Amino acid sequence: MSDRPHVRTELPWLRSGPIHKIHTSAVGEMDALIERAGYLRIDLDGRAMTSRAAAHAEIGRAFGFPDWYGPSWDGFNDCMGHFVIEHDGALVAVVIHDVEAAAAAAPVSAIEVGWGFLEVKFGVIPTLGAGQTATIELDLYMVGSGPDFDRPDGVGA
Repeated sequence: MSDRPHVRTELPWLRSGPIHKIHTSAVGEMDALIERAGYLRIDLDGRAMTSRAAAHAEIGRAFGFPDWYGPSWDGFNDCMGHFVIEHDGALVAVVIHDVEAAAAAAPVSAIEVGWGFLEVKFGVIPTLGAGQTATIELDLYMVGSGPDFDRPDGVGA
């Protein structure tokens, strides 16, 4: 496995977790951490996630999932299994930009997306075939501008 950074040591102003909620004013610090730690970075555009189908389409685009991937968590599980096997041992950062746009357009789907990636983070998804032991270490970053997002000046803490 990779050397997972201790995100709260690297970003001592961060108060949120297990989803790291980063204020847009602190994106530069998040970007520097992701680069310094050697994450494989996957960026999602929350503005494109306006429905369940649109959220899954954005996930499929960002992860390079095959064309047969559709708007379901079963498909996500299958495709994420292939991703994990292909990237066994990787440290992965999933960064969802403009998450407030996704939450405003499709609140339940936005919650499901967060839940889905937390399931990956904690090893529930993907379900791998017998004998498969591949794993990744995933950190989830959501970027927005509201008072719930952490930043160095303590606003949102």
